[in-house]
Amino acid sequence: MTENKFSKYLFYAIGEILLVVIGILIALQINNWNNGRIERMEEEKSYLNIKRQIIDDKNDLLKVIDYNDYFSRAYQYGIKIIMSGNRSKIDSLALVTMSLSQFSDFHNSGNIYQTLVNSGDLKLLKNSKITSAVQKLETTYVFTNKLENIHWELIINELSPELKGVIDYTTVKAVEPDKLYSIELKNIFFEIIELTKLKNTIYKQALVEIDSITNYIDQELNPPLIE
Repeated sequence: MTENKFSKYLFYAIGEILLVVIGILIALQINNWNNGRIERMEEEKSYLNIKRQIIDDKNDLLKVIDYNDYFSRAYQYGIKIIMSGNRSKIDSLALVTMSLSQFSDFHNSGNIYQTLVNSGDLKLLKNSKITSAVQKLETTYVFTNKLENIHWELIINELSPELKGVIDYTTVKAVEPDKLYSIELKNIFFEIIELTKLKNTIYKQALVEIDSITNYIDQELNPPLIE
């Protein structure tokens, strides 16, 4: 009888242990599921934040491209006047020459990839296509900023000294007409025109990269239904 009772108690104890273990496993599974759900929500929030920033950048880039195109066409008109030597268009040349100090200057909304790294949010993002594309876009932004700096330095270091005493800034009239048709000024026109063309190429490259990231994010957040 004692052995029979012991067997029953042992069976009962084992059953209790199994129930406790199963309960713990279920609790761990629920906890893991809940943590996974929270991480996914944070991941989606990061993707939406990236999308918002790059769409802001895209809108700025479209404006900058229009601005850059407008002045690039004006500069090309100016260099044609210089090369033709047409003195009847000296007022137009003086006006265009003054506009050489205007230039497109794109500044993106923030260093998205570096911010993700610094905040630790990068580890939440599971889609490597998105993270790689964002990193590539930031490299494009860095190159764009370098071109903007080169443009500014060209205006300050080459254009400004060349124009002093050549054009009356208040009336935009030529004081020394011959210098407006000089090889020095023609070369400055050429340098700035080539720079605006390069900037336009990089701006458009950034737009293509932004569209790619946006598509990746849309696919990540709204995956296609499997039929």
